Amino acid sequence: MSEIRTILYDPQSINANRATWTIPKGLVFNAKKIRVCDFKISNKSGNQIYFNHAGVYSLLSKVSILSLAGTEIDRLSNMEMMSIRLQQMENATQFSINRQLSQNMCNSIYVNNLGQASLTESYGENDGSMMSIYFDISMMLSYLQRRNVIDEGLILQLEFADSSVVGFDYSFVNPPSLAIDEFLTDIPRDPLDILSYTTIIQDKLIVPEGSTGFEKRLNAFYNQFLGNVYFMNILNRFDNPLINAVDKTGQSMIISIDGKQVIPLKGIDHVGKKLGFMNDFSAPFSLPGYDSAMQLVSGFEGFNNVNNGMDYGNNFSYGCFMLNKYIGNDFTISYNFKTAVASTHGETLLVLSEVMRSYDRVNDKVAFVGSSVIPSF
Repeated sequence: MSEIRTILYDPQSINANRATWTIPKGLVFNAKKIRVCDFKISNKSGNQIYFNHAGVYSLLSKVSILSLAGTEIDRLSNMEMMSIRLQQMENATQFSINRQLSQNMCNSIYVNNLGQASLTESYGENDGSMMSIYFDISMMLSYLQRRNVIDEGLILQLEFADSSVVGFDYSFVNPPSLAIDEFLTDIPRDPLDILSYTTIIQDKLIVPEGSTGFEKRLNAFYNQFLGNVYFMNILNRFDNPLINAVDKTGQSMIISIDGKQVIPLKGIDHVGKKLGFMNDFSAPFSLPGYDSAMQLVSGFEGFNNVNNGMDYGNNFSYGCFMLNKYIGNDFTISYNFKTAVASTHGETLLVLSEVMRSYDRVNDKVAFVGSSVIPSF
């Protein structure tokens, strides 16, 4: 087992919009333990800080890693993907230290007895303004998960979310630091010069006022190879400022690739099927209760979060389906529900897809994998 030491880097440049770090060539470090840490934020109004499902990652608008020559290797530009990844932690691991690290909206429960359960959230506890911020960069980017040892150097760039998006005005009490683990003894390097990995590409489909759905082509994924596709109805910024994923009564989704329906038997037409696909194709999904993923006829509002005042009923309705297909021509979605959209701002179906990319380390070239003969992920 190799000896390691942890090195903290101050930002090479930082302002209210972004921060940049450069790791020099020749430094041999662990690709799976790159994190930004050791800093705090302050709410300018002096209030307590509690985040949404994406936790501290909602402070970011984009994370990207670049080669020393400036080629963008991988990026994540929609932090709702982190909402999904944080929900994939088991109930027991969501409590205590992991809740403090990610600071996501509490979704772990304590079962008092067979007839009672409560959120593991206490009033005033885990206030974000009182705690150090921690970004797990390696968890965010698939390229880093595919690597073990990096010695060719890289550039890390964080772009911070605007206060209007976060929901409050914030500032840094002290600047963030980049932490990496350097290997002090000899260790085998990654053998492959060309690596394939997945990156997240998004598309937003608008359901206009007065409509009960749509049938649209997703143009963002043409001529690319797709793995898992995640989707969520996030209403709009005015009705849903925390970007919660909501279920719609009578919701159904039919997916077609090059004119062929992918999921038979009416597609995804029930919340049970929706959650089943999320568990089967992505990872086991942790929810506070079944009511969190659907709109109940009884009107039961679910658990109540004492810190942000939100009821958990119908605020955790994420969906997923696996394609493992090359999009040669058309990728269309037919999305419908029962009650017409009442808001003048419409509603948004957010689609986040895993798209296969490749990086040639020798020639410093990144490309989308565009071949119908590529094997599955």
